[in-house]
Amino acid sequence: MPETAADALWSDVLVVEGDEPIVTYRTAMAVYEESLTRGRFVGRGWNGSGFVNFYDGRIDPGPEPAPQAFWLEVDGQLLAADWEWGGIEVREDDQPIPAMPRPFDRHVIITLRHRIRPVTVRVHTGLDGTPILTRWIEVTNTGTQTAAIGAAFSWSGVLQKVPRWREQLAPGRSLYSLGYMHPTHWGNEGDFRWADLPDARYCVDGRYRRDRHRHPLFVVRNNATGEHFIGQLAWSGGYSFEFDVNAPPATSESQATLRFRVGLDGPPPQRTLAPGETAATPEVHLGVVFGDLDAAIQSMHAHVRRSVLMPQPRGRGGWVESGIGPEIEITAEQVFHAIDAAADFGAEVFFVDASWYAPPGGEWWSTVGDWQVDRQRFPEGIEPFRTRVHEKGMLWGLWMDAERLGHQSRMAQQHPEWILRGYDGEPLGGMLDLTNPEAARWMEEQIASVITENGLEFFRLDYNTHGVGRLCRDGFTENHFWRYYEAQYAVYDRLRARFPQVIFENCAGGGGRTDLGMVRRFSHTWVTDWQIAPRSFLITNGMTMALPPEHVDRLLGGQSGHTAADFDFQARLLLFVRPTIGFVYPMGSRPNPVFMERLRHFVGLYKEFVRPFMSTGRIYHHTPVVAGPEPQGWGVLELVSQDSTRGVCGLFQLSSPGGSEYLLRLRGLDEGRRYRVTSDNSGRSWEVEGWVLVRQGIIVRLEGALTSELLLFEAV
Repeated sequence: MPETAADALWSDVLVVEGDEPIVTYRTAMAVYEESLTRGRFVGRGWNGSGFVNFYDGRIDPGPEPAPQAFWLEVDGQLLAADWEWGGIEVREDDQPIPAMPRPFDRHVIITLRHRIRPVTVRVHTGLDGTPILTRWIEVTNTGTQTAAIGAAFSWSGVLQKVPRWREQLAPGRSLYSLGYMHPTHWGNEGDFRWADLPDARYCVDGRYRRDRHRHPLFVVRNNATGEHFIGQLAWSGGYSFEFDVNAPPATSESQATLRFRVGLDGPPPQRTLAPGETAATPEVHLGVVFGDLDAAIQSMHAHVRRSVLMPQPRGRGGWVESGIGPEIEITAEQVFHAIDAAADFGAEVFFVDASWYAPPGGEWWSTVGDWQVDRQRFPEGIEPFRTRVHEKGMLWGLWMDAERLGHQSRMAQQHPEWILRGYDGEPLGGMLDLTNPEAARWMEEQIASVITENGLEFFRLDYNTHGVGRLCRDGFTENHFWRYYEAQYAVYDRLRARFPQVIFENCAGGGGRTDLGMVRRFSHTWVTDWQIAPRSFLITNGMTMALPPEHVDRLLGGQSGHTAADFDFQARLLLFVRPTIGFVYPMGSRPNPVFMERLRHFVGLYKEFVRPFMSTGRIYHHTPVVAGPEPQGWGVLELVSQDSTRGVCGLFQLSSPGGSEYLLRLRGLDEGRRYRVTSDNSGRSWEVEGWVLVRQGIIVRLEGALTSELLLFEAV
């Protein structure tokens, strides 16, 4: 296969100093430029074809109302101008940033000092050789009084100017389309859709003005010139993406402008800074790619794998998990049965979910925070379960909702001051106030104690509360997001370092915190609590755009996933992610041999065929938009090894089929190779030239809704 933007690894920084310094960042084929011009630190344009705008083409920031490369408001003043150059530092193969898995190839730090306000900003840019750049800023209060940050957007400015734009479009078509996860509420994660950007400002918000189940990803497609700008915000608190298209009436020289800003959202101030205090904004991961949506997604995945996600514990990821959760009243007998069933189909990790600490018949959510095994529920404690799990050759784990105190817990009674309160003064669902150092230390030690006292090799974090808390500091009332996640991230950074062999899994009431800021600190992440077809395909489809598939968790068995679609439909979705399987047959019943044979078949396919290449492979979304909540028609996913020698393609009939045949043209195979193709439905294999599979295609026939086919490809 020829090298693509997702494969290339090269970066460089060009600095032209002088009265108005210009900095050019080059990484793979992406080029971004900015400068300090007449006291304003401004973006000067992007190029996706590798050219430096040395001779012409730079954006003139003069006529722009908001050209600044970051957006910072302090004490009610927008610091858009009056900056002085404090120098630039270019570090090569730098020491790793905290929580970063490896050093950037190049880490650029520009220091700016404000002439009027006592504020210094350090602008950080990381280059890793992929087309995606990493940007964040550090803000320091150099004055003698507390400063209040009212707004902080890590990256902003003019994203692009397009001359003669109207002449390049079909009549009635918008210049820009914005792709993002549309719904924000539980059970609808990953619903990726396109929206035409109007000649106006368009905002996408999450976790403050909207619910929390929208992954902070955006793709801006230029429908005239072909670029895809793809970005993610590594942040678990309130956020906002803003895009402003200014497209004047068409003339032969009319020029359209696209402005943007990406950053924090919440009741201001976002943060107060004491004299001498420094705070860092979340990272924005942003780049530009020519090609289709899959090219942009694969470039983002390459960047995330290389520079965001931490190395997997125990030398690898992709473990097949099983467990038992509060869908039933958990007893010791139920746990032993679930352990034996998990080992029977080939699970590698077993965990007990919510209620292991709660008395029988109680509400598992009401006593979170009291993290000792309940001896009424498990008279002999946890040790017999761990022993059985190890005898079966699996790793052992437990669940915690660590950032919350249930209203009936002892800790909620002993430390009511540890519970975060909203702007109305009421408790936020028992959320621990991690901005309180004492509460944060207690939580960290509780997690450490659960890991050590119970001999955990697997730790599952849940987070079943949400809201905007109020903090009172130095005469200001700030929202809790910035300080909370600063403290929370630090806790899990320390725990990962303290327990390097423990597998850490992230969950947040389903997919409430799938952002890169959270996921980078965990081995993989639960992306939803909705397992029911056909929406289960939509969620898998969209969340494997946002995250590399090996970090996306899906469930087979439990959460009502068995109530719709045949078994193969349900099981095949798990071959494109990291699987969890549970509740395969009730205690006291005989296992269904037909069912168990099919389940072992799919577990074997995952372990032996898919998992070896998943963590470096490419995923292709043939049907990127299957709008919900109950999608119709066909859904198609393709996952191929990096060297194109092996791949799988899943074809799924969703609800209300529009036709029984689908013409499949593979995208990740090598046209110059020959492949053995195996149909999982029929079990038959045949050999086909790669160019036939890619260019001519093959017809797949499926009759009826919620059925599927799985094709396997091996180079011969």
